[in-house]
Amino acid sequence: MSGAHDTSQAESGGRHTKWIAIARKDFADAARAKMLWALTALLILLVAGVSAIPYLLHSDGPAPEFADAVSFLYSPIGTLVPIIGLIVGYQAIVKERESGSIRFLLGLPFTRLDVLLGKVAGRAGVVALPTVIGFLVGSVVIAALYDGFVIADYLGLLAFSLIMGLVYVAIAVGVSASVSSRAKAVAGVLGIYVVFDFLWSFVPVAIYWVFEREVPLFTGEPVPAWYLLVERLSPGQALTVIAYDLIDFVGAEDVDLTTAGRIAGDIPFYLETWVAWVIVLAWIVVPLVIGYYRFERAIIS
Repeated sequence: MSGAHDTSQAESGGRHTKWIAIARKDFADAARAKMLWALTALLILLVAGVSAIPYLLHSDGPAPEFADAVSFLYSPIGTLVPIIGLIVGYQAIVKERESGSIRFLLGLPFTRLDVLLGKVAGRAGVVALPTVIGFLVGSVVIAALYDGFVIADYLGLLAFSLIMGLVYVAIAVGVSASVSSRAKAVAGVLGIYVVFDFLWSFVPVAIYWVFEREVPLFTGEPVPAWYLLVERLSPGQALTVIAYDLIDFVGAEDVDLTTAGRIAGDIPFYLETWVAWVIVLAWIVVPLVIGYYRFERAIIS
């Protein structure tokens, strides 16, 4: 009885760790394909190179400090990391389906959930490791060029970058699991990125215009609290709120004060920072749940 119980426990433990084997293989494949090294070089260039620009452009007046470098680095990171996450993740599963290798993978003792979890973990690692290396190299450059290095703020920017990378990898892998061709995966991730990161700011404007027949951007009047909540349903906007919670930007007001200056009335609970964290978590979980639902029901031919 004891031996049977031990065997059952071993099998159960194996089932719980099978996705790790897929994640390791996915990460190793990225290294062999030179993707990992290309991303590492890109992130080093981004963090170390871009952060040096305020110092290189300085001529007159007070010398730029560490906080200036962090503030200058924030926007390029906020633009490039989502793109990297989407590019790294969009082929994760659909490429295996198109090549037929998914049949071999599922013929092994892996479930479709193992494949999904392993792929998102492996692709997240492919984004995370170059990001960490880029920040390590960048810290040497920033410490050498600027005074007032604040470890907490630098680690906050790193944490923000890693969270952002995970969000967009999860979105891309969710799309990859949902479709049957790479063309559809490209269309899916591109559509989500364009709608939610570029066009989403027009959604609360349109809703406001329907009810008020005016555009708040033109009137300069405070907006209802729901307006900001709709804005923050975008992953980029929710991540921006989190960034203010993690990093002390130069000249930036506290996010609660910024919110208070835009809305009419008191700040409701759903505009507190913790709600932005919930929205970001939803952008990780929901695409993967949808992807798993469609992948689990797909006929693999």
